[in-house]
Amino acid sequence: MAEKYEEARVHSHGDHKHVKRVVIDRSAEAARTAYRISAFIWLMFGILISLIGLRVFLKLIGANSGNFFAQFVYSFTDVFLWPFFGLTGNPSANGMVLEIPSIIAMVVYAIIAWVIAKLAWLLLFRS
Repeated sequence: MAEKYEEARVHSHGDHKHVKRVVIDRSAEAARTAYRISAFIWLMFGILISLIGLRVFLKLIGANSGNFFAQFVYSFTDVFLWPFFGLTGNPSANGMVLEIPSIIAMVVYAIIAWVIAKLAWLLLFRS
């Protein structure tokens, strides 16, 4: 099938006909689809990485773990961090904790997002 093709679209208005020539570029449509999927992937992983970063910050400043907001952030991110827990120690002082495994997870999830976004481009867009 051709990457670009032209078609004529005819619109009738009573006894008057209007012919409109349209060029359809399948390559541009594929690029647009690949871009949208890639942007969605980056958005989802960006939200996840941001929440993990917020968790690191809250732990670092010794936020009250009984607070609703802190509980929400901790419980949501726990699901994504469990493979990284126990990877390294967590230095702490006076209730402040530096979660090194969470920082490692942020890097790993950024790499995963990049790989998935690249795969979407490779599979959906062939220039």
